Amino acid sequence: MSKEKQPLSPHLSVYKWQITNTLSILHRFSGFILFIVGFSLSIWILSISIGQEMFDAISNVFTSPIAIALWILVTQAFFYHFLNGIRHLFWDIGKGFETRELKISGAIVVILSLILTALFWLCIFSESN
Repeated sequence: MSKEKQPLSPHLSVYKWQITNTLSILHRFSGFILFIVGFSLSIWILSISIGQEMFDAISNVFTSPIAIALWILVTQAFFYHFLNGIRHLFWDIGKGFETRELKISGAIVVILSLILTALFWLCIFSESN
């Protein structure tokens, strides 16, 4: 078969968007976000060794209102990635592959990650007051 006549699979015009591929994309994206945040935290730790002025400057950036909003999103990414990783572990042992189970476990991961993020930040904000 020539390369011009080979079918594209899955073709976007016939491929049905599903919750599983959305959650897969989110899992990869959250992993990338956590990777980038690792570098940010390394900069913060490095600032400790540079001196108090640098540490204070970096800490001020990391505790600004915009940064706090970003940290909340990072926390959401962490909990989502963690819980979806547990979901993948169940898949590795052959559990949860039925369509209904996939949808339910996906919804549980999303909802539970939102709940854990909210509880985490409630604890943080209640301790700071």
